[in-house]
Amino acid sequence: RFIKYVPNILSGSRIIAAVCLFKFNDFYSPIFLALFIFCMVSDFLDGKIARKYHCESILGTGLDTIGDTTTYLALVRILLVQKMIPNWIFIWLIIDMAICAASCLFPFVRFKKFFCPHTILSKFLGAALFFLPVAVQFITPLSYLVILAVYATVCLVEVLAIQIVNKEPYDALSIVHAIKNSKELQLKDKK
Repeated sequence: RFIKYVPNILSGSRIIAAVCLFKFNDFYSPIFLALFIFCMVSDFLDGKIARKYHCESILGTGLDTIGDTTTYLALVRILLVQKMIPNWIFIWLIIDMAICAASCLFPFVRFKKFFCPHTILSKFLGAALFFLPVAVQFITPLSYLVILAVYATVCLVEVLAIQIVNKEPYDALSIVHAIKNSKELQLKDKK
């Protein structure tokens, strides 16, 4: 059925749209906003469709992560061009990206599979990033960026902790879910 390809098509088209975002130097262009809204909506839909039709895949997870990263890097580029982001926040974001890379590489080394959990906290982070172009119009960009940086660090540390706790690639909604799943697997192994 065609529907099983839709999530990966959405993720792939989001990557293309996110790459196009790098052509813009501010948040005010209607074309930028249309592409950005497409990126955010397709990010929401690809996972929903994949779960609903039971067509989740490692490829889909990888495409989703690449699409998210590309979109967020395009936003960071605009913030740098507009000089809305101080160096210390930029360094903080680099550290966050290193944590993100570690959390993606950890299961690859451990399970020989690429896997990145989509937690509840990360979904809220995506929503907060969705509002970034609008939020910087109404509040001090630095205030919003500090809140985002702190929240992103918490989200990424949770994802890394999930990857460490997991006994198998498991899309835990939170560290609590990952610990529970790990304990259940241990009980099964003992039986």
